[in-house]
Amino acid sequence: MLPTIFKIGPFTLHSYGLMLALAFLSAILLLEAKAKRSGLSKDVIMDFGLVVMVASVIGSRAFYVLSHWVEYAARPLTVLAVWEGGLTFYGGVLLAVPAGIIYLKRKGIAFWPLADMAAPAFALGLGIGRFGCFLNGCCFGNPSFLPWAVKFPGDTAAGAAFTCALHPTQLYEAIFGFLAMAFLLWLGKIKHFPGAMFCLFLGMYGVWRFGLDHFRYYEASQLWLFGLTNNQWISLGLIVFALVSSLILWKNNKRQKSK
Repeated sequence: MLPTIFKIGPFTLHSYGLMLALAFLSAILLLEAKAKRSGLSKDVIMDFGLVVMVASVIGSRAFYVLSHWVEYAARPLTVLAVWEGGLTFYGGVLLAVPAGIIYLKRKGIAFWPLADMAAPAFALGLGIGRFGCFLNGCCFGNPSFLPWAVKFPGDTAAGAAFTCALHPTQLYEAIFGFLAMAFLLWLGKIKHFPGAMFCLFLGMYGVWRFGLDHFRYYEASQLWLFGLTNNQWISLGLIVFALVSSLILWKNNKRQKSK
């Protein structure tokens, strides 16, 4: 829709890069506000947010590049051009979570309670980031005749691939992110076992993403066993992980309370 906001000499402000920066900033500020009520240091939260941010960008970019290597093989330096789009949420999660765990362990801070506080922030970042995908014209859907289908300009990846209207899957996911944030903030007021909110977010996103990918465009190389996309298989794994982790955490919490 609007890949480039403005260009002054050699400087170009890309909408994707701007929204990505806003997504991380908003998520960190929300986490900081929630953590402050728990007595956690502002410096610890800012450092934690920075670690997670860097790890998620590296992980999401690496996952995207590996799954689209044909596009980058001839121009390897474009791997660094993250402002042009090309990040995969799951790649970010797969690297950001262990990076966050390592950081918190070194600081002597329990992971699950902070992960619960971070869950709404993750959802907010997802919502804002996907709006950046919409402006950039990447992560687009399949052709659609629905009233809200969108025809993208020819200078976007979506417009170059299709001249017809498409499912605005970016906005579908942005809406999910904002609604998930609101739901988690509301549910967070209720007492729960440590890790419940984070596992709930992972499970909800896994279910949502599995369904969403039926409407999103993928190259044939990204279709795996039974015609499911690589992200759909990861979604199934995430759902199983969320369910098993929730059960284990709930049992552990119940056992500790009974002592």
